[in-house]
Amino acid sequence: MTIFDRRTESTAFPATPTSVGEARHWLSKALAGHPRRDDAVLLLSEAVTNSLVHTDSTSIEVSVRIEVNGDVRIEVIDQGAQTTPALSSTGSDDEPATSGRGIRLVRTLSVRWGFTEEGSRCVLWFLLSARDCESGALKASVDQDDQPMQRSGNASGGR
Repeated sequence: MTIFDRRTESTAFPATPTSVGEARHWLSKALAGHPRRDDAVLLLSEAVTNSLVHTDSTSIEVSVRIEVNGDVRIEVIDQGAQTTPALSSTGSDDEPATSGRGIRLVRTLSVRWGFTEEGSRCVLWFLLSARDCESGALKASVDQDDQPMQRSGNASGGR
C-alpha cells in the first residue's frame, strides 16, 4: 500500500464560469500523482458547476484533504440554494438527462458523499478511496450527518 503525505489544501474561486477550469487546474496540481486525480477533478468540475447554476454565490470555496492511506475528501462550499443537492429526477441510466448528472457522477465514483448546511452555506462533500483503484470496486452511500472539515478562519456567506 502506498503511503501519502497527509495534508489539507483550501482555496476560493469567484463564482464565474471560468472558475470551473481554474478549480480543475488547482485540484489537478494538488493531487499530482494520486491514482484518483482524474475522478476527483471530474467530480469537482461537476460540483463547482452545480454551485454556479443553482446558487447566487459570489464565491465558491474548495477544500481537499488527503489521508495517509490515500483517501481524498473534497468539499465545495457555496452560499446555498433554495434546493438541496439531489439526484436528478429526469432521465435514467438508459436515457440520461442532458443536465442533472453531477450528483449522479458523485454518487457513482465516490465511496461516500453528502452535504451539510451551515447557516446560509451549503457544503457538498465526497470521499474517494485510493483502495478502489487497487480493487476496482466502487460503491457509494449518502450520509447527510457527516461534519465538514474544520477550516481556519470564519468564512461567512449570504444570499
